[in-house]
Amino acid sequence: MNINKFTKLKDGQYKIILEDLTNIVVHEDLILKYDLLLTKKMDEKTKEKILKENLNYIAYSIALKYISIRMRSIKEVHDYLDNKGVDKKIIDNCLSLLISNGYLNDEHYTKAFINDKINLSSDGPHKISKDLALKGVSESIIQNNIGSFLEDIQIDKCTKIVNKLTKTNRTKSVIMLKKKLINHLINLGYSMDVINIAIKDLVSENNTDIMKKEYQKIHNRLSKKYSGKELEYKIKQKMYALGFGNIE
Repeated sequence: MNINKFTKLKDGQYKIILEDLTNIVVHEDLILKYDLLLTKKMDEKTKEKILKENLNYIAYSIALKYISIRMRSIKEVHDYLDNKGVDKKIIDNCLSLLISNGYLNDEHYTKAFINDKINLSSDGPHKISKDLALKGVSESIIQNNIGSFLEDIQIDKCTKIVNKLTKTNRTKSVIMLKKKLINHLINLGYSMDVINIAIKDLVSENNTDIMKKEYQKIHNRLSKKYSGKELEYKIKQKMYALGFGNIE
């Protein structure tokens, strides 16, 4: 079948209009590979072969656009193409080409990921490592790079978080405040060694005032239902639950 026209599209693709007015879109490399510019002919067998090969170029183009937004891990690109319905063999070929061309590199990706997390988030090393593992980065690559998150930087980050949360939790007892801070920092991915350093100087200068206020609030509420020794017992229970000791 004769080829009537070639129309250039974006991303190195061309629309080929055939004499029966049907058209196919193929990458320029395939036009050159099959000498279509010279022969200006294409039989059905060649057409099917070209279209099949062009699927690799389509996948590669999709992957490049995905990577152009920001760096990706190999697994992220694999999963993205898989969700697009790309054939497994084509995905494997595409990933191999991207890796050999330097567009995919889990080592470089990990370095950049850790650096961004250090500079732009409150995440600790354990959470960062877990996130990288979920993105398919190998344990060896993670361990080789997570050390760039120095302990001094971790302590500084934790201390800032402690100071911020302390200001917004002024009514809590020191015990309850520490418990909340520890849970929060563990969830962010910091170790207990770092956390203990960050909270070691945590004190509440007005802890007695806070305790008195809490006592009064509890007393006012429970005195409507209890009295005498039973009232005092109930108040003590509530105070202990809030992290306060006895108040005389």
